[in-house]
Amino acid sequence: MANTNITAYADDFIATVSRQLGASAPLGDLDRLRLAAQQLKLAADGGAAVDWDTAATEWTQARDALLGQLAGFLTEGLPELPGLDALARAVGWNSGEGLSGSVEVGPFRLGLAPSSLMIRPGSLPPITLGPLRPSGIEASIALPGGGAGMPGGGSLMRLAHGFGGTLSVPIGPVMADAAAVVETLPDGTPSLLAIIGMTFMPPVQLSFGFSLDRIGGIVGANRTSDTDALAQAVRTGAAGNVLFAAAPPASPGALVTEMGRLFPARQGRHLGGPTLHLSWLSMGVGSLMSLDIGVIIEFPSVRITVLGVAKAEIPGMPGLLHLRLDVLGIVDPDQSLVSIDASLVDSHVLGIFSVYGDAALRLNWGSQAYAVVSVGGFFPGFNPEPARLPAMRRAGMSLDLPSPLPMYMRAEGYFAVTTNTIQLGCRIEASISMGLLSAHGFLQVDALVQFRPFYFVAQCAAGFDVGVAGFSFGGVRLDGTVSGPGPFTVRGKLTIETFLFDLSWDETFTFGSGPSDRLTANASLLAAMEEELARPGNMRAQSMHDAAVVLKPGLASSGNLAAVPPAGTLSWSQGRAPLGVAVDRVDGMPLPARQTVVMGNAGAAVKDRFSPGSYCTLTQSEALNRPPFDLLDAGLEPALAPAPSAPMMTDDSKVKVVVVMGEQSHPPLFSGRFDLTIASLLVDASRGPPALSSDKALVTATRETWTHIGTGTGVSFDSATAAHQAAKRWPRMTAAVAYADASAPVDLSGI
Repeated sequence: MANTNITAYADDFIATVSRQLGASAPLGDLDRLRLAAQQLKLAADGGAAVDWDTAATEWTQARDALLGQLAGFLTEGLPELPGLDALARAVGWNSGEGLSGSVEVGPFRLGLAPSSLMIRPGSLPPITLGPLRPSGIEASIALPGGGAGMPGGGSLMRLAHGFGGTLSVPIGPVMADAAAVVETLPDGTPSLLAIIGMTFMPPVQLSFGFSLDRIGGIVGANRTSDTDALAQAVRTGAAGNVLFAAAPPASPGALVTEMGRLFPARQGRHLGGPTLHLSWLSMGVGSLMSLDIGVIIEFPSVRITVLGVAKAEIPGMPGLLHLRLDVLGIVDPDQSLVSIDASLVDSHVLGIFSVYGDAALRLNWGSQAYAVVSVGGFFPGFNPEPARLPAMRRAGMSLDLPSPLPMYMRAEGYFAVTTNTIQLGCRIEASISMGLLSAHGFLQVDALVQFRPFYFVAQCAAGFDVGVAGFSFGGVRLDGTVSGPGPFTVRGKLTIETFLFDLSWDETFTFGSGPSDRLTANASLLAAMEEELARPGNMRAQSMHDAAVVLKPGLASSGNLAAVPPAGTLSWSQGRAPLGVAVDRVDGMPLPARQTVVMGNAGAAVKDRFSPGSYCTLTQSEALNRPPFDLLDAGLEPALAPAPSAPMMTDDSKVKVVVVMGEQSHPPLFSGRFDLTIASLLVDASRGPPALSSDKALVTATRETWTHIGTGTGVSFDSATAAHQAAKRWPRMTAAVAYADASAPVDLSGI
């Protein structure tokens, strides 16, 4: 791997010099350096001392010819600081320290860390390839007249597409700090992310024991927030550490890298918002409770993110009590979603108990509405879809003693509520060791209650085992399940484990023979659609206005009538069930048989997005392979014909003509007088070239049509759901396929 660095270093130098000098780059010297690097790598791979000495001499001569370009290579991408060029020109190819030293810029002293690349393959003599470009610049505030510097300072780091840095400056009773990332997007657009804060020393006292310790904010241009990365970072505490400095970062580089990961660059998206730190009962060495909170508003999508870190500890004795709860809340109107994630981070009690756990809330008001609340997770095997939640830790407490001690204990549980279920469970586990002997026992209970149709299941497991020198000697385990109703079932299994064999008994008891709870079936899909026809809110008047004309609000509807302009249309649509498709359920309840409702009136269909799984019975394979939403018929725009009996209304709206030319408004041509100036402008504009040579679309896209094979009917469907549901009606085997695939099948004969 080290030998590969030889050619990589040469390629980096050659690319940098070629980029800086362009056509004036010394191509012959650069080619010689590339060839010398390849020969040096081959000699290093071969391990022969004679070849190595020859290749090293050629490398030295090739690089010495390019000494004039070394300073430009070392300073590429760095800010133009006074004294930096002189510092770089003093560096030689054989410098073991590389580009190192310090420069002073006003009250700041900037230091560059030494860095040089040295290669020693095996037992061959070492060789210094050359100095590396500095990866960062350390900054400190110089004292007047010299000295080590004032408290504070910062750093500047080179990133893949820009720079990142941190800075901390004391200003009287305030410590100001900032971290920033400046990058360039692939199209050349700059992207900026900055997190700033000011810590008050001492804190600003409010009242009732509360104090304001810190204020700050975040601003980003061409930046967005990665909600998935933020949700994961809340569970590790990284989100709070980045935004509030809740815990010192491992290094400035780690802070800048984490900032870029949580708030990545994205063109056209911007964000910003304030942050603050509040404390309660501050005692000089800390506070009993504290709260960090930040509100981030992202636009133009207007997504709101709230991040908070709450702490509780006994000042001066953090080992006695330390609780930290990180919370992330997101309001996303585009996704019709409100989400909250919370996690206990690095929390412990009495110095011997670790406290942990995650919680989450999801509330969606979109086309497939749902609500999910969970503390500690879900019933084993339960899938909360369509809600998307990361893996969650149980909420619990464990005994965290040093390893030599012989005792271990853990208690954890969960509680969850979804749109149709309640779930809860717990597990208690303990073990003890005495020399070679060890004992372990546990008790676990899980329960789930489903509302529609009503169903419950409870699982219980308990066990105890004894081991010798890490080998299980014997134990007992009991597993039980209770479920119902219709019938009420109890299942139990007892297992006795020995170091030679296991003995087990498994029995199931059934009580009652009645059927399980079923949802009340709807009598008719047609009856449900008749209810939708009677709803005035489903009928809308849609006007076909000229986009260049802005009209005042028209005549309001009278009673249950929709006022339709002469050039407008009448639209009826509903979201209760799709039309023209065979469905099995409506309102979440099954129908007596698969039913279809179609609109018999002439007119254009109104489309809307429906979830097929909410209306059709799908197998597990179909649910995985079919689209989660499909564009299906939801209503109709009827073809209106003039009718003498139709109610007539008078609209006394007036039209005002405004002529806009050259971004200036002019009075109309015929407004009581004739303006020859405006008329001449119109004539000149008519003689100009057209703004668009052709309005014909270069690329068009149409919806994919479907059909089903095996029947020979060749019927075409405009959605995958309609094709699949129609295929189920035929008595013989059929299959729904895209029309393009059916018209050009692949011949698999002979395979």
